[in-house]
Amino acid sequence: MQIRFLAVTTVAALLFVSGRAVYAQDASAPPSGLLVYDEAYFADARPNTAMDMIRRLPGFAFDNGQSARGFAGTAANVLIDGQRPTSKTDDVQSILNRMPASSVARIEVIRGGAPGIDMQGLPVIANVIRKTAASTTIVLDFNDNIWMDGHTVPSLSVDYSRHSGGSIYELSLQRFGGYDDSVGLGHRIFTDSNGNIFQVDREDRQATGFGEGLNSAITMPLWGGTFKTNLTLQDSPFHSDLAFTHPGYRSDIISHTGNQNGELGVHWNGNIGAFETEFLGLQRAGRATNYNVFRDPSTDQRFLSVDLTSETIVRATARYHESAALVFEGGGEIAYNWLNGKSSFTLDGAPVAVPDANATVSEKRGEVFGQGTWKIDPELTLEVGARFEFSTISESGDTRKQRSFFYPKPRALLTWALDDKTQIRARFEKVLDQIDFGNFIATSDLGGSGVSAGNSDLKPQQRDQYELAFEWHFWDKGAITATLLHEEITDVSDLIVVTDSMGNSFAAPGNIGYGINNQLDIEATLPLDFLGIENGLLKSTTIWRSSRVHDPVTGQIRVITAQRPNDIEFAFTQDINSLKSTWGINWFNGWRERYYRLQELRDRKIPPGLLSVFWEYKPTPAWSLHFEFDNIDPFIYDDKHYDYSPSRAFPPPVTLEERTVRSQPRFYFEIRKTFN
Repeated sequence: MQIRFLAVTTVAALLFVSGRAVYAQDASAPPSGLLVYDEAYFADARPNTAMDMIRRLPGFAFDNGQSARGFAGTAANVLIDGQRPTSKTDDVQSILNRMPASSVARIEVIRGGAPGIDMQGLPVIANVIRKTAASTTIVLDFNDNIWMDGHTVPSLSVDYSRHSGGSIYELSLQRFGGYDDSVGLGHRIFTDSNGNIFQVDREDRQATGFGEGLNSAITMPLWGGTFKTNLTLQDSPFHSDLAFTHPGYRSDIISHTGNQNGELGVHWNGNIGAFETEFLGLQRAGRATNYNVFRDPSTDQRFLSVDLTSETIVRATARYHESAALVFEGGGEIAYNWLNGKSSFTLDGAPVAVPDANATVSEKRGEVFGQGTWKIDPELTLEVGARFEFSTISESGDTRKQRSFFYPKPRALLTWALDDKTQIRARFEKVLDQIDFGNFIATSDLGGSGVSAGNSDLKPQQRDQYELAFEWHFWDKGAITATLLHEEITDVSDLIVVTDSMGNSFAAPGNIGYGINNQLDIEATLPLDFLGIENGLLKSTTIWRSSRVHDPVTGQIRVITAQRPNDIEFAFTQDINSLKSTWGINWFNGWRERYYRLQELRDRKIPPGLLSVFWEYKPTPAWSLHFEFDNIDPFIYDDKHYDYSPSRAFPPPVTLEERTVRSQPRFYFEIRKTFN
């Protein structure tokens, strides 16, 4: 505790000194938490969509939010006309990708909170403000991914939007393709405990899927406020084939998955007396299927699951302005979630019982919340609030159980604006992670982790977050943001071992106790004009993570399952006005994940680095041509399975199964035509 306090205070002191130095250089600048980027700011980049504009915001890292139960606490860090989109199935990134840049008047970046602004519980948000003038826009978009072996994954979309008399009508139809970048040819090698290779197989991995989607929305004035309704329908099938061949030997792993989702949302916001009010209703329904087959000369394994889901949400919020500097907000949310899951597993034609293979899970959830935002002085803003969640989860089927929970979730954010370009933010928040109802039901990945049991004893992971951030903007387009996060986690979500009535053990999602996570995130945007690269821009994201948790099998300290130790990405772009073009280079350092099961440690990674180049040509405002060459130096997808007996508590591993697949370069092109 003393070490952590010393580290935090030291960083705070350094940021204080550096911040004061910046402030001294421009003491006359009025402190502000609002940065405004109008159309002229993006003119050189010739953006096609609102998402293209978001990517150009200095020092801003887009967060698409979470897809989970409930509505509060899962928001993206982008608002549209000051409001969060009333949708969970249709994510914010998809909405921004459909929104023409020509319809955007400006983007406001709000840092550290401001009275009257719903920050959605986030320290920084971008607010996309659309134009109000009457207009009609139709956008046709065709794109395709082409691999060196000749297979392709094309997509086509038609987007329509009309602004008329204060109303907005939107419709989008899509035929989209899905793919897995780690497909290709490779090998599977088996090694014994002495390091001797005793089997080598050839590996062939293929995966693709084509789906359809419809998104529609209507926004109109109503009852002195604004009413919006949206409808989303999606069908997303996916198919993968994995084959291992050896002289006289072949094994096939086939996977078919499907997701059909529908969502209807309604939203109204306006003034009732002295209160700014907001009402929201959301209804979602879905069907998910998973069919896995593993067969070779010695065995035939088949797993089938069908999950039906439903979610209903009603939410109300009221905001009161006590003064220009003090705003109070409160409200509540109720939700009802339901899942009916059925699964079966057969081994050589004989059924095998898996814990919690069939279950109906329901949750009744309520939440009340309140907060206040106080502009103490022009430099200092304090936001304090709390949410209180009540929920009851019931399960019937293979297991019958009912549990109730109560969780208080306090939050405080202090923002110090040294000037209009520099801020220091300190935040404390208790975050309650969402429970994935799919974890209550048995699942399978016969090509990787095998069959996993469901777990009816799951509890939500709780995180106490302590965050310190420093943000500085410079040279009009330059910015750097450094964020230090410390998390103390209760009921860490990981993998545990469950046993059926016959004594068979299975891995399952579960809680493994207390853990700690530390993270440093540096987002930087550097204009390169000072190097003679006119309109050149370098953006970087550098995230380091370090976690600690006790392994329930070995008792030793390790990282949290599936946590990636770092994410490092650099993106260079240059706008060339004389050629009406933008070109760029992107580099990503790859990733690594580890999974800890009873008898297996799985270590999979894509080593650095992934390199891509692109060129975008926009001869007229109506036409855009984008060409991209990805994975120029093909990566090697490496997947190691260390098998122990009788468990990981007894090293060394008995066998090592290593799968390596060499990926393929990929060419991508997009043709976009806009009709106004």
